[in-house]
Amino acid sequence: MLLALFTLQQVQAQHTFSIVAVDSLTGEIGNAGATCLDIDDLNGEEGALVISDIILNTGAISSQAAWNPINQAAARARMELGDSPQEIIDWLVANDPAPGTAPSRQYGVVDLIGGPGGTPRSAAFTGGQNGSVANDIIGPNYAIQGNILLSQDVLDDMEFGFLNTPGTLADKLLGALQGAKRVGAQTSCTSNQTSSKSAFLRVAKMEDLYSNYGHLTVDLNVSKTDFAEDPIDVLQDTYDFYLGNPGTDCGTTITTFPYTEGFENGLGDWAQNDGDVSHIGSPDFDWVESSGTTPTNNTGPEAAFEGETYFYTEATGANVGFPAKRAVLNSPCLDLSGITTAFFTFNYHMFGSDTGNLSVRVNNGSGWTTLWLEDGAQGDSWNSAVIDLNAYVDQTVQLRLDSTTGLGERSDIAIDNVRVAEDVLSVDTLALQSIRITPNPASNLLTITFNNDISSSIIIFDMLGRKVYDTNNQKSTLKIDVSSWNSGMYTLKFKGDGYQVARKIIIN
Repeated sequence: MLLALFTLQQVQAQHTFSIVAVDSLTGEIGNAGATCLDIDDLNGEEGALVISDIILNTGAISSQAAWNPINQAAARARMELGDSPQEIIDWLVANDPAPGTAPSRQYGVVDLIGGPGGTPRSAAFTGGQNGSVANDIIGPNYAIQGNILLSQDVLDDMEFGFLNTPGTLADKLLGALQGAKRVGAQTSCTSNQTSSKSAFLRVAKMEDLYSNYGHLTVDLNVSKTDFAEDPIDVLQDTYDFYLGNPGTDCGTTITTFPYTEGFENGLGDWAQNDGDVSHIGSPDFDWVESSGTTPTNNTGPEAAFEGETYFYTEATGANVGFPAKRAVLNSPCLDLSGITTAFFTFNYHMFGSDTGNLSVRVNNGSGWTTLWLEDGAQGDSWNSAVIDLNAYVDQTVQLRLDSTTGLGERSDIAIDNVRVAEDVLSVDTLALQSIRITPNPASNLLTITFNNDISSSIIIFDMLGRKVYDTNNQKSTLKIDVSSWNSGMYTLKFKGDGYQVARKIIIN
């Protein structure tokens, strides 16, 4: 989640305007906002984005004004426990665990109970010590809030833009920001001749597996702009580009498998992705080739997993290598039409105490989807990852290895030995090839079948992120009685030594 990007000591005042909203028809959850602070003002933090938190299949929180990660983490915890938006705010106002006092805070909270077709709930709070003009507007499926504003019209026009913009939830959220856009919407930006200096747009769909920044269906951030360049306009251009360019971008297509790349002669057919549209205005960086120990102690590997060379992210340098700096590698296109099963495997090293996350994303021409994500230190060794691509057999896809650094320089992440094939070489992960979940949807008994005995942690979470089942399985067949479970979508996660797999299940 986004909060992992910030230490508890990094406390910044986030005077801003934002909106949280849900779409009860599609189950989408969204958040958009802007502020007169950018990545430089915040010592590397991602501008307005810091206030945003989305809890998958549940709701969204804007925690702003005297922003503090302690309060934001507390708000997330209350939502994960099942509190309503108003209960979350009541708890924060009564307890306020961070330095400072509740009257200096501002919150907007929304959730959706029951997924698509469910019931939205919303609430907001504006403390009396917020800079004028400060206020909030609550609607049936949205909350709009802002402080140090030019006038109440900023919030009123945000509401008008949200309600009267046609299209998707993302379209409506951008309509709200466009409603706010005027010189000095946040009065401290009047001298900059803009409404703000940074802005973001985030929308989660039901099928999204990870809420870390960059891994939602729509996850766009403008963290820095030039003088008189309004970030809302840049965000709009970025969104328009995102809509118009959902497909892949690769110069080479692989048609013969197994396909392997050990990075012994540079990147081979892989390429640095220097134009990632989800991260605008931030000085992100490239993956670096290495053949030995990385420069920072107690972080990257001492040698390649295979051969002589590997690639890694060099996290040294505040606001250069960390925090939250992204490095993205794009694969060649992979034509999977000639094979019957498909798996992507690779080795990775994530050891440093400040380690961020590493993910695998896939695009079949309709947009990027995150299939796998590992977060935090995973030990001083090379691990194995297996990504099931069977859903994309008969299609042409492109992959991304997407790394985001954590809080400090001990955040190097390394990769090596990538492979796309019909089989999996690892003994343990071979068993993951034939995981079958039946029936799905299920009403009474859910059966999970492996092709042989496998040691795996199996955890199931409900739509509120609550753990409803947890076991260590060592059998080829596992039966789970779900007859008493609430109807809805659940996330089932398998995790073992060097692999993790997430699947969606539905209980009727």
